Amino acid sequence: MVYEWENPQLVSEGTEKPHASFIPYLNPFTGEWEYPDDFILLNGNWKFFFAKNPFEVPENFFLEGFDDTNWDEIEVPSNWEMKGYGKPIYTNVVYPFEPNPPFVPKDDNPTGIYRRWVEVPEEWFEKEIFLHFEGVRSFFYLWVNGKRMGFSKDSCTPAEFRVTDVLKPGKNLICVEVLKWSDGSYLEDQDMWWFAGIYRDVYLYALSKFHVRDIFVRTDLDEDYRDGKIFLDVELRNLGEEKEKDLIITLTDPQGKEMTLVEERVGPKNETLSFVFEVKDPKKWSAETPHLYVLKVELGEDEKKVNFGFKKVEVKDGRLLFNGKPLYIKGVNRHEFDPDRGHAVTVERNDSGHKANEAAQHKHSSHITLSEPDEVVRSV
Repeated sequence: MVYEWENPQLVSEGTEKPHASFIPYLNPFTGEWEYPDDFILLNGNWKFFFAKNPFEVPENFFLEGFDDTNWDEIEVPSNWEMKGYGKPIYTNVVYPFEPNPPFVPKDDNPTGIYRRWVEVPEEWFEKEIFLHFEGVRSFFYLWVNGKRMGFSKDSCTPAEFRVTDVLKPGKNLICVEVLKWSDGSYLEDQDMWWFAGIYRDVYLYALSKFHVRDIFVRTDLDEDYRDGKIFLDVELRNLGEEKEKDLIITLTDPQGKEMTLVEERVGPKNETLSFVFEVKDPKKWSAETPHLYVLKVELGEDEKKVNFGFKKVEVKDGRLLFNGKPLYIKGVNRHEFDPDRGHAVTVERNDSGHKANEAAQHKHSSHITLSEPDEVVRSV
């Protein structure tokens, strides 16, 4: 039998296409995190069962009527090794198990079962609802109200599921089965502590059926590094709405001055709109002068914000240039690690790490996609 966690042809099932992260939004003028109204953070205590391998978990653990009274509780996000389940392992260039790709140990593949009930407001069901996992290592299945929604095996990038059709107003059961080892472990091996579990934020959120799904912002400077251009792609998604909506795009400069770039009516359909905007002599972004602009895209009541800077990176005559000037890189290797919490790094520990390395203008994310300040463990 070929198991999904040992099949390199399958990376995920039932997940949404990747998109830019908008939750939470860091306001560059106030330094405050902003959350949407229709948002439920699922960090906290979950019911937890630990097994030696995926073949020794209880039957029907994902059903609503299953009795988990005698199960332990575990903090989410966290690594279960840091909570006393299993053993943390450190390796550099060798694998923590006998390599035989794409297969992993069957008898010794620690597995954790998580269960949590969540109240979903009735008014959410006029919209589309998504369940978002920022990071789970290394493979997980998801069930909602007893129905299997799919799986994901990329430990360091988000996995998001559309769950509108399986939720109901009131109490709902979310159940996750996490395996420590999968075929993805062969790609994720490199000089680090091996931990497992739901180690980044988990949350539910709701969007209008006709909404902005994704935003892609790029900038460029002219040959004199004076005037700039914004290249913007806005992906619209419609999951059942029939009315047109107002699309409004505004730009706010580092001084807080706002200008409208686009104001038009758009029909309820799936499409990607592309725009190019010219900006005269914008303030340039650099490590020494980190001037940020804010691009806000509104579609009816739906609103997305993106912070960005005007900059240009190029190679000329064998030299690396940043905004036309030679760039000398001095930096550090940064891994997502906390001596007390493993890979579940808090905002405070993340900030202290950045301050300790503030003399470096380059940080190499070694060797994985790391949480940035807007994606580390938080509570609201």
